[in-house]
This record gives sequence, structure tokens and C-alpha cells, in this order.
Amino acid sequence: MRGRGLLPVLLLLGGGCHKAPGPSPSPPPSLSPRPNVLLITIDTLRADHLGFFGYTRATSPALDRFGSTALAFDNAFTYWPKTRGSMVVLLTGTTPSTNGYSRSHPVLFPFNTTLASVLAKSGYTTAAIVDNSNIAAANGYSLGFGTYRQTWLEEGLKTEAARGEAITEGARGFLSHPPASPFFLWLHYVNPHAPYTPPPPFDKGFLDKEAEGGPVLPVVSDFHRGIHKEWAEAAPGHRNLGYFVAEYDGEIATSDHEVGEVLDALRASGVEDRTVVVVLSDHGESLGEHDYYFDHGEDVFRPCLRIPFFLRVPGLSPTRRTDLASTLDLVPTILDAVKVSFPPGLAGRSLLEPPEPHRHLFAQNDRDLAAGFDERFALVMTPEGTRERYALYDTVKDPGEITDVGSLHPEEFRVRRRELEEYLDRREREWSQTLRLTEGQKLAPPEARSCEEMKALGYLPASQKCR
Repeated sequence: MRGRGLLPVLLLLGGGCHKAPGPSPSPPPSLSPRPNVLLITIDTLRADHLGFFGYTRATSPALDRFGSTALAFDNAFTYWPKTRGSMVVLLTGTTPSTNGYSRSHPVLFPFNTTLASVLAKSGYTTAAIVDNSNIAAANGYSLGFGTYRQTWLEEGLKTEAARGEAITEGARGFLSHPPASPFFLWLHYVNPHAPYTPPPPFDKGFLDKEAEGGPVLPVVSDFHRGIHKEWAEAAPGHRNLGYFVAEYDGEIATSDHEVGEVLDALRASGVEDRTVVVVLSDHGESLGEHDYYFDHGEDVFRPCLRIPFFLRVPGLSPTRRTDLASTLDLVPTILDAVKVSFPPGLAGRSLLEPPEPHRHLFAQNDRDLAAGFDERFALVMTPEGTRERYALYDTVKDPGEITDVGSLHPEEFRVRRRELEEYLDRREREWSQTLRLTEGQKLAPPEARSCEEMKALGYLPASQKCR
């Protein structure tokens, strides 16, 4: 038994594995070990493209089955609709005004307390296998993990499909020999992030009549009013909207298959009944809404904000919930489920039988847009020069958030504007304290492989030079 805790770690090792500094703490002796935690995040996944939430295409059989066994949140939203900022929020349970994330410093600073670091101090073996160079160890995202495997750095994994399979295989190896101590394993799949190039058989799985329809899109240099030129190059001969939505769905099915394999491996491991499992996305994707195509993060409308959020806790009955849930709630919810004390300063709350559900949620992005919303109304603030423009949307009657109804609901508009302004004022005051912690921090340029991967994902221009 002496070497048993090392085996799952060795199974994770690969060309892109980062070993966190310092020894992992020994688990405290206990007659009743704490539950394990398996966190699965899926990049760029809209909730409304899963069968569980009413989508007609069969994109997500594994996630649909899992959702039926879990706490499932119909109204779950990301706080930050871009991967780097969203993952900082997910891993710390704090807002950028306290964790230091910003457009000029898009990293996870080492002064933060992360979910992994809290669990490591409580005796957990912590490990991650991830795909998406935005969450590189060099950017701080490995904080608290004993091992951190970065699949895009591995020479033999040239495609997203290969890296997705490697994540699944790594998880299967880990789960087949789980450590003696409780574990926290994080898996991040980059699909269905654009460009949408699902592998067979998923590349043709949804090329139905609907895939032949929709407007023909012009090729453009950004993500508005047409298809980004690099996404167009990845799909020669195709320009209609229906085709790209079908391929987006194919990428969902690709990740769904991989997640299903991991859940099967957990079931065969013998530790499923002692494992908390969470599956969610970091943000959604705009598929043409508001003339914004195949990208995310530039606005704070629901296609980019609404996400799937499933949580299965041993001994807890499956329930479908309609109350609001945020990515800020992930850290307190997991710590509550495994009975580990919360670190100070968390901005969310546990979703396990909350004493008082969220009355409303907030969201922000890299462009200084902000939103406050509940199950019906959404107020969006857009900076315009030295002023701000506010628009109120009734998302029940107008799910596309097209018509500003502020003049029809003046009192609703007034109250929600005041609440959003007060919320942003609090965040601004927090920033004045946090900025002192970020002073002197220097950002390292991305490694060559990470740089090329970021260009492929559209985060860097094709002309960017990589070292």
C-alpha cells in the first residue's frame, strides 16, 4: 500500500505535465475519509444545446443521463464569459475585483486561495488533465494541484480530438488505481470551442436538412456580421449558418462521448459512491445572436452566459432546480459537500439546500460590460465613451434580448439600475485594495506550443510571433 498513492499521479505524467512545487500534504487519519471530487468542465458549452434542457438533436446522451442522477440547475450562469476569467472565478470562488484578474493581467495570481489548494491542505491528492492553453500552468492555473497535465504541450497530441481522448485515458488510468487519500481530479475538455471540426463520426452526425439552412455568411476579419476568416478556412465550401451550428453540435457530441467514458470508468472504479461529481461549462457561445458569430465574451447576453451545471453528491437525491446558480457558487458548494471549511472572501454560496436562493446574479466581461439578471429580467450596461447605456430585457417574452423594455417597466428599470450600479461600486472599491497585490507582477510570454494553440483558438492573431 505504500506506493499506491503514487500510481495515479504517475499515470497522469506526460510531455505537458507540470509538477507543483513542494510536497503534497499527507492525509489526516480518519475512520471516515472525506468524499473524492471529480470536476469536469467543458469549454464553450451552451445549456440550450443539450437534450436535457430540451434540444431536439441527440448531442448529449451521456450528459442527459448524468443530469437525471444529479442536482441539475436550469438557470445556471457564468460570471465571466471568457475562459481565462471564468476559470479564475471557478477555481477561486471570487470576483476579479478580489482575485486580480483583468484584461491587462489575465492570469490567476499566486496570492489567491484556490479550490485545489484548500483541498490539498485538507489531505486531498490533487491532479488535473486539461486542454486549452489559456489555462496554462504559466498563467497560474495549476495553483494547488500536485500534478497538472497540459495536453496541448505533448508532441504526440496534434488535434483536439487526440487531446480529448488523452484526457479520458488519463482519467481512466487515475480512476483504475485511485489513491488511498481522497482525491480531487479536474478534467477540462476544450470542445466545442471553435473552430468547429469534430472528428468522425460526429463530423457528419448532424448534417440534416436543418444544417443546409440559415443565412449564407460573409467571411470577415472578426466575429461580427459573418464568419471569422480562420473558421471559414477550417470549413472549405461551407458558409451557411446551419452547417456551423451542426458542427458545433458535433463537437458537443464529441465531448459528451468522452465524458461518458469517464463516468463509466468512475462507475467501474469502486469509488463512485464516495465521489462528488460536478459537470459544468466555463461559458456559452454566440451562434449568430446579436450578429455575433461563433465566439464568446464580447457581450453579456444569455447565449454566452447560460451554462449547464450538474452536481451529484453521494446520498443526495437527484433534483431539478429552477433557482439561480453561478460559477461563483462552485467552490463553496464543493467544500460544503466534502465538509471542508470555506476560505474567507468567497463571493458565492453553497447550492446544497441554500437557506436563501440568489435573488439575482451579476456578470461582467473583459470589455467592461456588466449585467444584472434573474429568471425574467436582464439589465445590461454598455460603456459608451464617458457614459454608460442601460437596457432592460424581458427574457421570458423576449428570449433573444432584442427589445429594450425599460420605458415599459420604469420602476423595474430604476431599481435594477440602482442595484447594478451599487454592485459595480462595491467591486470598484475592492479593486483599490487588490491592485496593491498585483503590483510588480510580470507576465511571461506563452511557450511556443501554447502560443500556436492560442492562435488556433482565435485568442491571438495569426500574425502573432511565437517564441
